[in-house]
Amino acid sequence: MTTALPLDRRSVLWRVNGEPFVFLGGGRALLLQVAHPKVAAGVEQHSSYVTDPWGRLFRTVDVMAKLMFGSPSVSAAQAALLDRIHRRVTGTTDDGEHYDALDPELLVWVWATLCDTALLVYERVRPRLSTVDRDRYYAEWKLVAAACGVPEGVCPATWTDFRGYFDRVVLHDLQVTPAARSVAHATMVPPLPRPLGAVAAGPNQLVAVGLLPPSVRSAFGFEWDRRRARQLRAFFAVNQAIARVAPRRLRESGMWHLVQRNEELKLPRLRRVGTRLTARRMAQFDRRAS
Repeated sequence: MTTALPLDRRSVLWRVNGEPFVFLGGGRALLLQVAHPKVAAGVEQHSSYVTDPWGRLFRTVDVMAKLMFGSPSVSAAQAALLDRIHRRVTGTTDDGEHYDALDPELLVWVWATLCDTALLVYERVRPRLSTVDRDRYYAEWKLVAAACGVPEGVCPATWTDFRGYFDRVVLHDLQVTPAARSVAHATMVPPLPRPLGAVAAGPNQLVAVGLLPPSVRSAFGFEWDRRRARQLRAFFAVNQAIARVAPRRLRESGMWHLVQRNEELKLPRLRRVGTRLTARRMAQFDRRAS
């Protein structure tokens, strides 16, 4: 078992995150992150989510892919980049509470949403991990936590401990603020030309909303019913069928491309499309949408 990043294609983390459908969990992870009031304030006040919501998301994916699977020098550079970004993110929430992106509580929660979401989406499409592989997966994610600045000993020790931690945060610490709802509305439609953006928004929102813990979904005000639950099951069934016939090398080509490319991932000219479409599409899910 390796003791440091980067990881390679033999790792469980690559097996899980190398699957293209795992990227569909990005919206769910973001919603969980900003359901923490301090994280929401930091994202709203220090990120480009309004003018470039999906550009920001894809840049995050790019950094994390290189952090986990790039060469040693590239991985170290991404860790240093994250540290520089986090050091600039400080401020005050609407309730007057101070926040700091280097706060271990916030670092470990953001990391936890990625760890939990990736495996949740993966196991909706691919076979469940064995107990041994699940333990390896979690141990590898703790290496990512360290590279993201989470202090040693802050992460829950085992997967069982992690599940308890995650459930406690959902139950006691999350609160959907206006800042969180604003971030959600700005990031739920992929930045694709019309009509592709509107078409792709449906599956994106279906996965993000459907996989949220029920209490968080309710706090955001998202509608959910049996019809949407059936749609979500059907959507994952289609992905299961595709994953069974598509060769692994083809399925992992997207991750491989991210890891190998030298330049920053950008989405030119398309970044505002999602923002224009969001309010109308989100009204299908959100009781509070205007």
